[in-house]
Amino acid sequence: MAWFGRIIPILAKRFLLSKTTDGFLSFISLVSIFGVALGVMALTLVTSVINGFEGELSRVITGMNGDVLLYTRGELFQSPNQVISQIRDHLPQVTAVSPSFVTEIMASHDQLVAGAVLQGVEQESIGEVTQIPRRVIQGRLAQEFGEIAIGASLAERLGVSLNSSVRLMIPYSGGDIQSSPKLMDAKVVGIVKMGMYEYDSKFIYAPLDFVQKFLEQPGRVTTFHISLQAGSSARDASDQLTHLFGYPFRAKDWTQLNRNLFYAIALEKVVIAIILTVIVVVAAFNVVSTLMMMIHDKGKEMAILKAMGLRPSQSFGLFCWIGLGIGLVGIVLGVVSGLALGQLLEYTQLIRIPADVYYIGFLPVVFVWSEVGYIIIVALLISFLATLYPAWQIMRKSPLEGLRYE
Repeated sequence: MAWFGRIIPILAKRFLLSKTTDGFLSFISLVSIFGVALGVMALTLVTSVINGFEGELSRVITGMNGDVLLYTRGELFQSPNQVISQIRDHLPQVTAVSPSFVTEIMASHDQLVAGAVLQGVEQESIGEVTQIPRRVIQGRLAQEFGEIAIGASLAERLGVSLNSSVRLMIPYSGGDIQSSPKLMDAKVVGIVKMGMYEYDSKFIYAPLDFVQKFLEQPGRVTTFHISLQAGSSARDASDQLTHLFGYPFRAKDWTQLNRNLFYAIALEKVVIAIILTVIVVVAAFNVVSTLMMMIHDKGKEMAILKAMGLRPSQSFGLFCWIGLGIGLVGIVLGVVSGLALGQLLEYTQLIRIPADVYYIGFLPVVFVWSEVGYIIIVALLISFLATLYPAWQIMRKSPLEGLRYE
């Protein structure tokens, strides 16, 4: 009868919530719901944490280097202004360029010594390309000759604070190991925290002219930090610059600076998503068990409905609705709990992790709604597939079997 088709969802609800339903069957139904919820919650939360981790690394890398980094692997850039003009002429999408001089040094304070990277930055332009000036947590960025700002983790390792004196040393220069070391004492006027241990444990920032004079390289630079218009392809820009300047100069976009790390994150995300999806699949087996038990528990009711005119296709749809109902409740609970836990982690930074191992010291969370939607669709599909065998079993069952012993 046609009216049966309109009441299938109502029958599914009655079968699930009936007071006469066996208590063990109700317990198995709850286990199925919570199994689906657990899998969906884990998928939502873990993928969001990985997205946040990747996003935080991207923010720090671009905040430190800009969108594209043009650097030398041999001879220095002799005429920075001329190079900047070439960059702007060939890449109209460039919004700002900042030259710098980067070299490896030794830094010491009170008998403590650490390897460091000294970066001379141009005061007028560095803030247009990077986030370095905005990441000073104490004091200010170095502005005068003999002043430096130091990474937070490096400052902690050396035991320095504002106004401390740090000795900078280059063991030898110009590739000549016989040359005398260069030494200079500098005053710490700022503490910088970029948010990535690799940077905060190594970098010392100083005015560009100070570094050039210290290294006896007046007017020369090693690196150009470049920012692009929003939506521009950093990879295309880096390829054009590499082709324009040729060897020994090279350009890298921000994804290439830590390419292996981003590849590892992407691979890890796929593997974890597959593993956590198995939880939803296991929960789907509970849905199958629940429906098979319901076929036995509601055999008499189904036989009566079939005798009254319920078609096989409608009985099939009835149990599909029941299985999807279990899955849908679990999915809603899982998504809501995953979003809630993610928000809790985001605003409290409750879980701290070792920054020297994981680059950053907390678990960031970023929800990508397209991925959340994908998780919901996959979980619904798994729940639906779990209903097919029980629904097929009830469809082919004769009403006489359910009424034979009644």
